[in-house]
Amino acid sequence: MEMGIGAVKERIAGDWDWRSREYTSRSDMYLQTEEQQRLWSETLASLLEPLNPQASLGVLDVGTGPGFLALQFAGLGHQVTGVDLSENMLAIAAEKAAAKGLACTLMQGDAEALPFADASFDVVVNRHLLWTLPNPGRAMREWVRVLKPGGRLLVMDGDWTKHNMTGKQKLKLAIGNTLTFLSKGNIPWIKKGRGYDDLAHLLPFSGVDPGKVVALMEAAGMEQVKEYGLQHLLEADSRSFPLAYRWSFIETHRRFIVGGNKS
Repeated sequence: MEMGIGAVKERIAGDWDWRSREYTSRSDMYLQTEEQQRLWSETLASLLEPLNPQASLGVLDVGTGPGFLALQFAGLGHQVTGVDLSENMLAIAAEKAAAKGLACTLMQGDAEALPFADASFDVVVNRHLLWTLPNPGRAMREWVRVLKPGGRLLVMDGDWTKHNMTGKQKLKLAIGNTLTFLSKGNIPWIKKGRGYDDLAHLLPFSGVDPGKVVALMEAAGMEQVKEYGLQHLLEADSRSFPLAYRWSFIETHRRFIVGGNKS
C-alpha cells in the first residue's frame, strides 16, 4: 500500500530519531581538531561576505540535526534558529548548545513547510538534507520564501551514490567498511530493515550532485548561484579521521556547497 505524505514524514522522523546518536558521533568527527574548527569558521564566514559580515544576521538552519551548522553560526555571533523533524536530534543540538554556552532557538519543523512568515531570515542554510526529502523542489521554494530580499541561501551536500564512484573509490569504500566491521563488529550506519530502503521510490535523490542543487536554486528564483569546493576541509578531515572512516566517507564521496542570493 502506498504511504501518504504524512506517514512518509513520520517514518523519516522516526528513522533519524533512531540513528541520532550514531549520526552525531560521525558528525562530531568533522570538528574534532582545532584545525577543522578554524577552517569551518573561516569558510562559513567567507560565504556570508556578500552580506554585511559585521552584522548579527538571522540564520535559519533547516534540518539542523545535532546542530552542526547552527552552532557554527551562533559561534560567529549570529542569531540562529534550527528546525528538524527529529525530536532526538533537537535534544542533542540543545545539549551541545548548552555545553558551549551558545543561544540557539530550536524547534520541530518540516523543511518542506516551514513555520515562518515570508522574508524572516537573512540566511538559510542546510547540510546533507536534500537527499532525505520527498519534495526537494518544494523545500527549495520554501527556503527562498523565508529569505529576506538580498538574503543568502547555502546548501551543503554530497553525492553518496556508488554508481558515480570510480573503481578505486568503490574499492576504498569496501575496505573502509570492512575495517569498520572488524573494529566495531558491525557497520553502524548500515542496518538491515532500517534506513530509507523502503522509501527510496518516494525520494528523488539518493545522492545530490551540485548540478541538481544549482538547477533547483535557479528554478526557485535565486541569483548568482555558485558552487564552492570543500577540498581544504576534506584535507583537514583526512589528517584527523581514522583510516576506516577516511576511506568510507572522505575519499569516496564528493562534497560541496552551493550558494545563491535572493534578489
